[in-house]
Amino acid sequence: MIKTLLGLTLLTTPLTTPLTAPPPQPPPRWSPCPIAAAPELQCADLPVPLAAGGDRKITLKVARLPATGARKGSVLVNFGGPQGHQIASLASRTRIFDRIRTSLDVVTWDPRGYPGLSDAVLRCDWGFVRTPPFPDGQAALDRLAAGNRARADRCRATDPELFDHMDSASDARDADAIRAALGDERMNFLGLSYGGTIAQSYARLFPHRVRTMYIDGTRNHSLRDWERELDAVARETERFMDRFFAWAPAGTGKRWRALIAAADREPIPAPAAGARFDGTQLRAIAFLKLRPGPAAWGEFLAAISAAEAGDASAFAVSARQPYPGAPGGGYKECLDFPRPHDQRRLARTTRRLRAIAPNTGASFALAWHLPLTCAGWPVPVTNPPAPMPRTLPPLLGAGTWQDYESTRRVAEQIPGSRTIRHDGPGHNLFGAMANPCVIAHVSAYVTERRLPPRGTTCP
Repeated sequence: MIKTLLGLTLLTTPLTTPLTAPPPQPPPRWSPCPIAAAPELQCADLPVPLAAGGDRKITLKVARLPATGARKGSVLVNFGGPQGHQIASLASRTRIFDRIRTSLDVVTWDPRGYPGLSDAVLRCDWGFVRTPPFPDGQAALDRLAAGNRARADRCRATDPELFDHMDSASDARDADAIRAALGDERMNFLGLSYGGTIAQSYARLFPHRVRTMYIDGTRNHSLRDWERELDAVARETERFMDRFFAWAPAGTGKRWRALIAAADREPIPAPAAGARFDGTQLRAIAFLKLRPGPAAWGEFLAAISAAEAGDASAFAVSARQPYPGAPGGGYKECLDFPRPHDQRRLARTTRRLRAIAPNTGASFALAWHLPLTCAGWPVPVTNPPAPMPRTLPPLLGAGTWQDYESTRRVAEQIPGSRTIRHDGPGHNLFGAMANPCVIAHVSAYVTERRLPPRGTTCP
């Protein structure tokens, strides 16, 4: 149940606080967006620098839902992905902003590089990228890196300068250009899922501009010790699996560990999918299959039994893509997160994570997919994880079984911040799940700078 609203924290900073005036910007010229499903949505073109201090400009398409009452400012939202088509996402979710819109315009933009309504688009393969097996030596990692570089080079050739400036810090600079064009002295930012990485990047670059910042189901990009963060995520992924074992018949955990050990020795065939799964792949797929919650756990238990009998077909991620992976090409992620160069160090990390989490190991994206699909990237990491300034105003976060802890680790760096817990499965409580309790707290925070009490939960 939602906790009592008694003891709410009201922050006293006003909606607009005087700052050094930014250079004058021509106001956006708004016109109807080319999206029939949301007639209220207005669009404008905004030129922004491609690189900080550079001469080249690119044009972003910006959209707003105008305030329904007296306008006191704006709130900028990124729905995550990372992906383009943020304007289409806003058009499909207008109702979750009803209370916020009583005093604020709701604004988003189609990000640089990605397909969407903005002009600066890389001509790349945005499809599914399969996660490769862990390399068994430096030569294998070098071959993997060469393949990644060739894939990245094909994309980079379409616009090298844009490709090199696809990191979340570049998005954060675009966001600040939007703020300035709107005439707002302070930023209200909703960073959902990967949008939380953009929000953290904004907080590092423009801490004096932040009025409110909400992060939802995000990864921690604000730290000094990356290996320590991997350990924390491994423990959290293991706890998610432990929920399943507590639900399942006694002995299921022991059966599972025997199954993945057998798959590590000899991949288990999945004839209906035309695939064979090793232990790491089974671990990764397990998380995907269990993520919807207890309603899906019976099917997963049956999949374990079938795999024990020699048929892992029920572990296939989908008919078209049986193996674990991710869409989107990694063109932003490879500039935001660390990547390996030394196979021995990668192997040490993998062994450590498997010791910490024997049921799930190093099968999560930050330890497996991103390092192995970004190795050999032709551009260095330009926006590495780093702490946010503690001088920021208090943040608000929210998370589910799978992402509460990482979101909390981001928010708790800033004194006075709060993180709302949803004791259940899912991801992206405000945007994708449209949780009414979370929407109410976020609306109060953004419009009034009113934080919920510590320990608040939402059903």
